[in-house]
Amino acid sequence: MTTETIQSKRPFRPWVRVVIALVVMFALFAAVYFLYFYWSVSKNSQSSDNAYVKGDLTYISNKVSGYVTKVNVADNQHIQAGQVLAEIDATDYQSAVDQAQAKILEIEASQHEMQEKIKLAQDQVAISRAEIAVSKAAQVRAENHLQRTQQLAAIGGMSKSEYDRAVEDTVSQATGVNVSNIKIKEAQQNIEVLKAQNESLKASLVAAKANLTQAQHNLAATRLIAPREGTVVSRKVREGEFVSVGKNLIVVAPISQLWIEANLKETQLSKLTAGDLVEFRLDAIPHRRFCGKIDSISRSSGAELALLPPDNATGNFTKIVRRFPVKISFDPKQQGLEKIAVGMSAIVNLEANTANQTCQSS
Repeated sequence: MTTETIQSKRPFRPWVRVVIALVVMFALFAAVYFLYFYWSVSKNSQSSDNAYVKGDLTYISNKVSGYVTKVNVADNQHIQAGQVLAEIDATDYQSAVDQAQAKILEIEASQHEMQEKIKLAQDQVAISRAEIAVSKAAQVRAENHLQRTQQLAAIGGMSKSEYDRAVEDTVSQATGVNVSNIKIKEAQQNIEVLKAQNESLKASLVAAKANLTQAQHNLAATRLIAPREGTVVSRKVREGEFVSVGKNLIVVAPISQLWIEANLKETQLSKLTAGDLVEFRLDAIPHRRFCGKIDSISRSSGAELALLPPDNATGNFTKIVRRFPVKISFDPKQQGLEKIAVGMSAIVNLEANTANQTCQSS
């Protein structure tokens, strides 16, 4: 038997056996740990890189048209609520306000004149009624004088001409009473006409005040005011430019109240509920880990909200896993949120059954 044959049959050295045993034990331990992690941890954890930071962008448009006289903001500038962003030439709109105010003064003056005419017509009615009382008294005297004249004329105690004058006087006094009654009716009708004209003036005054309000609003609309705090992310207006009504001039992105929209597969939603913890990282800030919670899960897949939703009732069918938007809110107490911007890409890890737990950012 050769030396090589004898050496090949020698048993392993003790330290080799120890190493092999350790390797086997480590492999068994790794397998057990993997199975434990998979069944107890991984099954409750879901992750996705189909997630983006969202926020309510504010599109600021002009209500009135005109030439832009001033632009007070620059690209990517931080602005405060109430800040004047741009101004449109207000000359024509100031003239409209002045005309509306002058129209109100004109109508108010006409109302005052109409009220004085109504008072004058009412005085005319009172005067005519007094004239009627006088005319009726004179009519009674004339009728009594006519009766005496008739008696005297019957016995020849009065001439025919005097009798005729008595008859004429009686008719004249009766006519005066009738004329006074007609004047009263005419004056009363005139009062009604004047009152109707006054009501028309009231309606005109309401319309004039509405026109003034509209003109004032248009004048105020020549100054574009920031409705919220944020950052100017788009500025499509320049000084001297003519802008038509409804043009999107400035877009403001919020600096707070942001959220993440994660588009998860429908197979990942079975154990997730609102309130579960979420850890996420942003591609733009890779060195920080942020915390949040599931705010809500959409009741409709993104495909159903597409411009052309899929129609599986025609043609060959191939099942495709749908994705549902999941809204993730930020924990407002953590640091570094001021660096987050709308549109950033994120990688999210969602933990099921963690609604009562808290996470820590790093």
